[in-house]
Amino acid sequence: MKKTPKVELNRRIRALQRRMESGEIDGALIVQNADLFYFTGTVPQGYLFIPSSGEPLFFVRRNAESIRNDTDLDIIIPVGGLRELPGLLAHHGYSQIKRLGMELDVLPVGLYLRYLDIIKPAEIVDIWPSIQAVRAVKSDYETGLMKEVASLSDFMVATCRNNLKEGLMDIELAATVEAAARTRGHQGYVRTRAFNQEVYWGHLMSGPDAADLNFVESTTGGHGLSNAFPQGSGWRTIRRQEPVIFDLLASMYGYCVDQTRTLSLGPLPNKLDDAYKVSLEIHYRLGKMIQPGIAVGELFSEAQRMAESHHLGEHFLGYGNRRLGFCGHGIGVELDEYPVIAKGGKALLASGMVIAIEPKFNFPGEGVVGVEDTFVVTDKGSQRLTNASYVVDVTQG
Repeated sequence: MKKTPKVELNRRIRALQRRMESGEIDGALIVQNADLFYFTGTVPQGYLFIPSSGEPLFFVRRNAESIRNDTDLDIIIPVGGLRELPGLLAHHGYSQIKRLGMELDVLPVGLYLRYLDIIKPAEIVDIWPSIQAVRAVKSDYETGLMKEVASLSDFMVATCRNNLKEGLMDIELAATVEAAARTRGHQGYVRTRAFNQEVYWGHLMSGPDAADLNFVESTTGGHGLSNAFPQGSGWRTIRRQEPVIFDLLASMYGYCVDQTRTLSLGPLPNKLDDAYKVSLEIHYRLGKMIQPGIAVGELFSEAQRMAESHHLGEHFLGYGNRRLGFCGHGIGVELDEYPVIAKGGKALLASGMVIAIEPKFNFPGEGVVGVEDTFVVTDKGSQRLTNASYVVDVTQG
């Protein structure tokens, strides 16, 4: 088990504290699992209070003693429930909290009202923009972990390539890849932030099924196995000379890496093959443009311009009026992190950000083609983490 070093936890906490000081926030109460993991190195039942200055207080509801083995935070306090928090906070010198930061992007209203009633701060404000900005810039420790996760992603693509056979159902191929990934350390759960943007491991689908869009903000869709979760791999049988889109997340040590490859048993039809080549051209161009200081909207505009110059704008990132307004996203502890490579986006890339770039084309009734890689923004440009082959035809060896 990898344990987050104390120096790394301290770096993250101090970065958030600097933002709280500038925003005149007295402290943050962290309760969501992804953020708890980021700031503590573990996922407990509990609460983490980070004051604007001083040491954090880690309140643990269950198994406090075992949690001590999982984190290097100094102050771990067993707590029976939320109603004990005000007294414990007062005991440590935090009896009058004026502005309390909480993750209002994900906190249910019922819980918000309960925290407001029990802790009684003068005001609860949204701490998520500050957490989002801190999490967006990865340390060398984090990028080191993500390089290991990228190796798992490459292994998953290779497993898909080696097991792709005519007559297999999409779900059979996906299950083969998933089983192999689990034995290599895939944690099995992919965390997402946006409300109701549920993801299993991503999408692995063939032919027209991949082009059938659904409730997920993605260029691919699928039917899944039932209407209870109508996306991703289903019962369709894989055929020759059609695109098989691999877009499964690798997730390990608490971090995600995103990679998409287009595969086929034999050559693709000319129209789809031409579109795939354009996706590679866009991908290479954006990879060269990545550098600190560039606005994410410039990346999107260039991608859109290139798609339209090849008369493929109608199919870029969806089709018709169901095209997406982004061609990439930040990634890390959660799949959908800051920044989003979106139309008109003003956010500037910074060294240490990790982003996934994904130019894809959707052809209703035929399939999806495209590519995706995860990049680290560096002082000199970018470093690609995912390195699986771009060759489409698996029969070429």
